[in-house]
Amino acid sequence: MERLIERGLLFDYYGGLLSEKNKRIYEACAVEDMSLSEIAEEAGISRQAVSETLRRMDEKLKGYEDELQLIAKSRRLEECVKAVREALNDKAPDKKKIDKLLNEIDGII
Repeated sequence: MERLIERGLLFDYYGGLLSEKNKRIYEACAVEDMSLSEIAEEAGISRQAVSETLRRMDEKLKGYEDELQLIAKSRRLEECVKAVREALNDKAPDKKKIDKLLNEIDGII
């Protein structure tokens, strides 16, 4: 399940950088949760070719994430925004803590 979620995130962020054929194969796996056999039949290629394409695309998309860190930055932004909201809901908001979180957000974007 974790691999499916990771592939979905990678596809959401970087799928547009794939060729149309590879994009369709990866989308069928990552978004539509199709089996290798189903994808192979749809694409008119062997299961082995589908498997190899997915392996290569996993490496390529993970490489993009390693370099650009868009998913990691997005997650960190979500954490910071949540922390700011929680700090603002305190009876006596800690302005230094909020300022620190806002500076961290500024550094991410």
